[in-house]
Amino acid sequence: MTRKPQQLDDQLHAGNDKPPVLLVHGMWSTDQTLHELRDAFADEGYEVQALCLPYHLAKADHTDASMAALARARIQDYVVYLVEQVSAQARPPILVGHSMGGVLVQLVAARVPCAQLVVLSSAAPAGINGLGWSVIRTLGRNLVRFPLWDKVTEVGLENIRYGVANSQSAELQQEIFEGCTYESGMATFQLSVGLILRRRSPAHVEVERIRCPVLIIGGTADRITPIRIQRRIAERFGAQASLIEIPGCCHWTIGGKDFPHIRSAMFHWLETLTVA
Repeated sequence: MTRKPQQLDDQLHAGNDKPPVLLVHGMWSTDQTLHELRDAFADEGYEVQALCLPYHLAKADHTDASMAALARARIQDYVVYLVEQVSAQARPPILVGHSMGGVLVQLVAARVPCAQLVVLSSAAPAGINGLGWSVIRTLGRNLVRFPLWDKVTEVGLENIRYGVANSQSAELQQEIFEGCTYESGMATFQLSVGLILRRRSPAHVEVERIRCPVLIIGGTADRITPIRIQRRIAERFGAQASLIEIPGCCHWTIGGKDFPHIRSAMFHWLETLTVA
């Protein structure tokens, strides 16, 4: 049946009511890692794009040249790329970042206007202690690569089972491992020394420059970006932020068995802002 012009106009208007959404993945990942999160936003009627950070190719697609470029990629390079993507939108977007992407979206939101900020299991921004035994054990042999700032890092299946997806099924742990890629040793190093460099670190977030509402979600069973990190980030933002803790949930807050709870909490928060 042919739709009337007014019906088409109403549909287009309804689709434009919501800000665009940009998703940012974490370490050892690509845009494909975010497929459940991307589909969730699409199902809710958002125009959504999962971004892929520079040089984050699937392992099979990497060459010696691309791996060398990735090894030297800096946090600053990721931020420049993301700022360009945000600036290309017709209106300020909702920025959603997972893990390292959680730090990156905070850095970006301090530079360009965003509608809302959603931070999932964020790595520690500069000045917050992100180290601990479970973190060190998850990072494994990456910590002894030298010089780290000139290497790529990668994660093994055992690391994923222990520290990335420890509350997920064996099947999902295997799927996550098969989807992993390499990460910049330079970016890993920059995040690792953020506690020491503080305001001089490229991972330092100028919280006072972020004007939009912020949602922070973390799992109490997260071993690589423990819930204490999410609590400290929330403290920095004060009343501007909402913190949701998911009991028994691991680092994998972008899919898996706890995602229905996370999805519900996230869209309830966004709906509350719209009503307000």
